[in-house]
Amino acid sequence: PPSAPPPPKNSSPTLSPLSLLLPLMGCQQETGGARDYYAFEQPAGGVWKPRTTYSFDLLFPDRTTTFTGEIVLRMDSRLDRPRARMEVRLRQDETILRRDTLQVDFAATAGDWKRPGALYHEFVLPLARPLQAPYTGLFSLEVRPLDTIPLSGVAAIGLHTAELRA
Repeated sequence: PPSAPPPPKNSSPTLSPLSLLLPLMGCQQETGGARDYYAFEQPAGGVWKPRTTYSFDLLFPDRTTTFTGEIVLRMDSRLDRPRARMEVRLRQDETILRRDTLQVDFAATAGDWKRPGALYHEFVLPLARPLQAPYTGLFSLEVRPLDTIPLSGVAAIGLHTAELRA
């Protein structure tokens, strides 16, 4: 009797490692001639612990590349205080090229949120100056809290950049 043909090879094992990497990558979108880049991290349990740094990769393809930058905080109803302070650093390897401090005012008093929303409150903190690097390469923009107590209610910490065109 004829033998049965071999079972077809399953291609899903090849796709699954790639599909796991997609959530880790940022999104790029073209808008009005500028390339916007978004990347987000989610703190475990919605708590941003003191001295915990989140790092976002930023590619400078040439020395003339300049980006505007914003830190985005998505907060949920567990937010427990009216303000927070953070430090933002642009670095490559061990060299810090730029350091900035930001303060976000969530509310005049706890519970009186400035950006009301049903589930989330989003706060956008623009950086004071555009981002530039003295040479080409892959840099990282790091964000860490300056406060000594954990910040509760952090659904996501993000970076939004847009390339400035001359």
